[in-house]
Amino acid sequence: MDKSDLPDEMRQTRITATLLVLLVLAAAVPAPALATDSTQSQDCTFPVTVTDAKGTEVTIESAPQAIVSLNPSAAQTLWAVGAKDKVVGISEYATYLDGADQKTIVNTASGGINVEQTIALEPDLVLAPGTIPNETIDNLRSKGLTVVAFDTPTSVDGVATKTTQIGRITGHCTGAAETNDWMRTNIETIESAVAETDHPRAMYVFYGYTVGANTFIHDAMQRAGLTNIMAQAGSSGYGQVNKEIVRERNPEWFIVNSDDPGIPSDPAYNETIAVQQNQTVTVPVHYMNQPAPRSVVEAVHRMATSVHPDATEDVEIQPRNEFQITTTTTTATSTSTATTDAQTTTTTTTGTQTPGFGVAVGLVGLLAAFLLARR
Repeated sequence: MDKSDLPDEMRQTRITATLLVLLVLAAAVPAPALATDSTQSQDCTFPVTVTDAKGTEVTIESAPQAIVSLNPSAAQTLWAVGAKDKVVGISEYATYLDGADQKTIVNTASGGINVEQTIALEPDLVLAPGTIPNETIDNLRSKGLTVVAFDTPTSVDGVATKTTQIGRITGHCTGAAETNDWMRTNIETIESAVAETDHPRAMYVFYGYTVGANTFIHDAMQRAGLTNIMAQAGSSGYGQVNKEIVRERNPEWFIVNSDDPGIPSDPAYNETIAVQQNQTVTVPVHYMNQPAPRSVVEAVHRMATSVHPDATEDVEIQPRNEFQITTTTTTATSTSTATTDAQTTTTTTTGTQTPGFGVAVGLVGLLAAFLLARR
């Protein structure tokens, strides 16, 4: 099911959930990066022991044959490395992937993670976002399931690292290496094409929120030949837009995702070069907000070719059949929520003010379940 086809009554709830997701990301403390033994990573044999994003040492005894992915970016990565046929359960936000209609949805915005359904699938391995609550992971592990949690990548290189890790623990090391080669080759081609161009000031806008440094979206913008004004202003992570920064930095381009209603009708935005010259790039939401190999390449390519059409005239993405998806929507203006690659079940979190951002607000625990479908 394409998110643009969601019932109208769900859309306002989705928008609220999106805002909460971003606040969580802005306040989150990074967890330890998942690590593997170098020798085991090279030979891709089992058993393999890893330390996940929760700091837990997890041993996978043999190559998994039934995998559940609780977040869409991990599912996209599983498709990429060649583990698609082993996947039995996914998030509803991974349903754009080719063949996803044959998988069981175990994580939704309305209901969160369905633990009982996940257990019933009898997976050998469960991939989870690092923001999943410890109680949920403990519950799954108490039922005998092997769960590995991942951090959200903050750069293109971080996406490559996560891809390598997923390939290793699923027994698809070669597929992961080929995927990373494909991603890096395409990104390097785009970067080379825009290297000698001016990098105009730009800003990612979604529901009144934006991104600074230390996010994979910021890294993708840079590689596409853009200058992120929020990072310039000293902002890091995700947060509310500071309109004074918008006025001062005067972005020449706005970047939005296909689920966003568009640029706010506000003097701070209306005075910018981006609005006055109608310079907005729309990127499909599952590419812009899910840090995974195809997402990165498609997002960087879309931004670069839109902003630098002459320099990228001959740049085309090298195809890979493993990345087939079931939707080609690129310019939707649906008001349903952005599919961000983050989630939480924290009851309350108090954000802090970041330079360039507005002041984050407290979170409402009743909507926490919605956030579990996002990462």
